[in-house]
Amino acid sequence: MGFLLLSCRCGGTVGAILTCPLEVVKTRLQSSSVTLYISEVQLNTMAGASVNRIVSPGPLHCLKVILEKEGPRSLFRGLGPNLVGVAPSRAIYFAAYSNSKETLNGVFDPDSTQVHMISAAVAGMNV
Repeated sequence: MGFLLLSCRCGGTVGAILTCPLEVVKTRLQSSSVTLYISEVQLNTMAGASVNRIVSPGPLHCLKVILEKEGPRSLFRGLGPNLVGVAPSRAIYFAAYSNSKETLNGVFDPDSTQVHMISAAVAGMNV
């Protein structure tokens, strides 16, 4: 059981580290206070002046702007609290999964697909 918790903690930690930059970009794109807009020039009007159209930036543009203006370390903002929460959430998940599996092995065919699927659903609801 100790090895299982250690491997879950390590797996959760690696997962949190790898997905943190994606979470930062997602949050920046969702934030209304961030002004990462690309101006595109349209055709000239009759008076000769150009009209700009505002286009929402894509994830790659957002990533590029973050790296240029704030540096690579900014992609890992908020990682600390995520890492603190990984171990307890994984421990709760796998404890609920294990308990559900033990109970359901007496109801369905032991270690069947149904047992694993229902146990995973129950564990997911507990976390």
